[in-house]
Amino acid sequence: MRALQNKCLVENFELVPAQQGAVKRCVWSYHLVVEFWNSPFELLAEAKKVEASLIYAINGEKEAKEIRSFSYQFQPFGVSAQVNTGQAHIYIHTWPENGYSAIDIIAFTKERAYEIFERLQEALLPEKVCVAEVARGISKLEWGET
Repeated sequence: MRALQNKCLVENFELVPAQQGAVKRCVWSYHLVVEFWNSPFELLAEAKKVEASLIYAINGEKEAKEIRSFSYQFQPFGVSAQVNTGQAHIYIHTWPENGYSAIDIIAFTKERAYEIFERLQEALLPEKVCVAEVARGISKLEWGET
């Protein structure tokens, strides 16, 4: 499994409750902050190719429905793009001359976020990957509340 071989988990941000359980953790989504290095130039240079890679990452081989996408082509090359389904979002900025891309993946579950992450690695073929994982959402609850 190529995706896991190249993964370098930079940080797993965990917030610690403040007063012996007075703050309850309520995770609403998972955010992966990702950097890809040494991807092939041709996979990062053109908006349509990058957008297709994001659609594949978020949807797999299934027919694309309920997907919103937008991309911007920089000149002479480079791309900013986003794809979302309402339950998952991917944002990317590419520097193809350096083989580099900065990526944000946000999904409702950790499993879904990593599924998208692994498919994106399949599509963009980075040689080196670093990722920071952030669980999003905290609710402050008083004792006795549910």
